[in-house]
Amino acid sequence: MKKLTKSSIVLLILTLVLSLFLSGCGQSNSTKDSAKKYLRLAKDVELATMDQHIATDELSFETISATIEGLYTLDKDGNIIPAIALSEEVSDDGLTYTFKLRENAKWSNGEPVTANDFVFSWRRLVDPKTASEYNFIMDVAGVKNASKIVEGELPKEELGIEAIDDYTLKITLDRPVPYFKSLTTFASFFPLNEKFVTEKGDKYALEPENLLANGPFKMVEWNKGYGYKLDKNSYYYDAEKVKIDGIDFRIIKDNQTAALKFESNELDVAKISSELVDKYKSSPSYNQVDGGFLWYMSFNHENEVFSNINIRRAFTHAINKEHIAIKILNDGSRPADFFIPIGLATGPDGKDFREDGTTYAKYDKDLALEYWNKAKAELGKENIEVEILFDDAETIKKMSEFIQAELETNLPGLTVKLKAQPKKNRLELMRGGNFEAGVTRWGPDYADPLTYLELFLTGSSSNTPNYSSEEYDNIIFDVSRGELAGDPEKRWEAMKEAERIILEKDAIVAPLFQSGYTFLINPKVKGIESHTVGTTFIYKNVEISE
Repeated sequence: MKKLTKSSIVLLILTLVLSLFLSGCGQSNSTKDSAKKYLRLAKDVELATMDQHIATDELSFETISATIEGLYTLDKDGNIIPAIALSEEVSDDGLTYTFKLRENAKWSNGEPVTANDFVFSWRRLVDPKTASEYNFIMDVAGVKNASKIVEGELPKEELGIEAIDDYTLKITLDRPVPYFKSLTTFASFFPLNEKFVTEKGDKYALEPENLLANGPFKMVEWNKGYGYKLDKNSYYYDAEKVKIDGIDFRIIKDNQTAALKFESNELDVAKISSELVDKYKSSPSYNQVDGGFLWYMSFNHENEVFSNINIRRAFTHAINKEHIAIKILNDGSRPADFFIPIGLATGPDGKDFREDGTTYAKYDKDLALEYWNKAKAELGKENIEVEILFDDAETIKKMSEFIQAELETNLPGLTVKLKAQPKKNRLELMRGGNFEAGVTRWGPDYADPLTYLELFLTGSSSNTPNYSSEEYDNIIFDVSRGELAGDPEKRWEAMKEAERIILEKDAIVAPLFQSGYTFLINPKVKGIESHTVGTTFIYKNVEISE
């Protein structure tokens, strides 16, 4: 054994002391981190974008809304409450809104949120260079010149928005819009810091360092494909009311895996699928939430097969939607023989749009077969093969496999191939018209049937069926900005006729179900707010008890 010298002994002692010191520091940091309260969420799809003018999907809007606030937001009951706007004045004719903005709102770089941030953002939304799929919503809001700017007929500077001073914002509409304030709670209408966005250029919103927040949280990590993390935003004007340190979003596409991680205390919130409901429904962690999303099968009308209306009708009536909602999903979802969801909007008579019980797309195997035989004769084909595109999440895969089996069983001579894609890819394929049929969904941006009906206007970027009908376009124009816009009763009846056209007369899509959600939520977690319109979940008021 080698004898230690005096100097080596001293060195060894110093090394041990330093090691203990560093270990102590590490333990202190670990203790500090574990003491922080993060809401840990599982999501079964990936985050597509953090650019509010590029976003089109639920998770993107949900995350953006956790980091940026607009003029107004929603309370837990869905009522509109002030956010950046402290107050508004509306002209007698309903065409001019003047907002006073709070002066204590700041971006996460310390700069103030001003009226110009709204001007810049709203102009960016309608700018043809942005190519936003949501640019139409500015015209839905009735903002002056929006449609002409989107079409390239006027410069973006002609949009009806003006910063009177740093904290006074004036909006001019070209027609009264009763749901205008409701629209301002939606992410497309949120402000942006012009200097920051311009400096970042093409890199804006691609990484956490290329983002700014003015809301309760700010993005600090984004591991694409795996998850992302939001921290409490210390610059938020209402930061003292935010009781958690942040939100940890984890991408877990398999619900069984998410449930296991919930059980091992690695998650606070996990969405569960139907086969797990019976296991957990008596647990204090079990929660069921109503949803406003309408799931449907979109048919590409430019495809040879689906250009045939009897093919579309056959598909519509051949699928047992009750089995999908109750047996496969088992999460509070409801079979949909309609396109305007239950609970979306109340008419001038005080009744829900669906209260008259009208349906158009009932499951009927005999009727489906009748249409199928007509279609085969018209196409001169005995055997037909189609491909259905869908998201690669576990539950959607099971649903799509059931749809495949139903169609092949009920429509003799049909072969259905399935194509699973990550949601972002599926959306890109459908928007580009590179699909035959696709399982998709739409969530309401505001509480009016138009939020669904305007999807199918000729030329709409969200019109994945590539449908075009002059009759339908004229109805939607009249109820949104024409003669019927100011007549609530006639407007309501016209929108019912529009729904009949797309489902019964032209069968442009096949509705499947209205969504529900079933979650495991840690009983220590309180204050997750769910909404059927606009942002699905709001996390500002979350609390986690000891």
